[in-house]
Amino acid sequence: MNRPRTTPPSDPVRWVATTWDDSDALSLRRRMDAELRPRYAPFDAQRAGRRPGPPTADEIAVTWLAYEGASPLATASLRLLGDREAEHLYEVKRVYVHDEHRGRGLAVAALDAVERSARALGVTRLFLQTGKLQPEAMGLYERQGWHRIPCYPPYDADVLGVCYGKRL
Repeated sequence: MNRPRTTPPSDPVRWVATTWDDSDALSLRRRMDAELRPRYAPFDAQRAGRRPGPPTADEIAVTWLAYEGASPLATASLRLLGDREAEHLYEVKRVYVHDEHRGRGLAVAALDAVERSARALGVTRLFLQTGKLQPEAMGLYERQGWHRIPCYPPYDADVLGVCYGKRL
């Protein structure tokens, strides 16, 4: 889903709506993978074949990027997960803040940007998945009004997965 780049007003950092395959978004997701890989590596054999692949660009409604100058600081995406009972199901994907820019409220702002995008599409509830070895992420989501729910497909086979939902 190609979306024009836009910037929401009144944010202290410049936020840009772009696509999943944007090179800056990809760079931040690679940093995220490199950071999390050591946490989950001891469980690779146990999780083999139980983790879904990454989203495709066509599934992503919008990817938000935070910039300071030309440097990308944070990202989060909104993914169309599928349909159930005539409702489009959307989830938040890959919330990440560059390690040198944490503690500035960028993760909260990234979640807010994704939630605004979801509301603009008429979405009334969102979902997300994280891992049990990411307590900082779990804490963030809980502080922002997300509630733990049973893991939904395709994450229900991952023993280290934790899922959340939120009404908008």
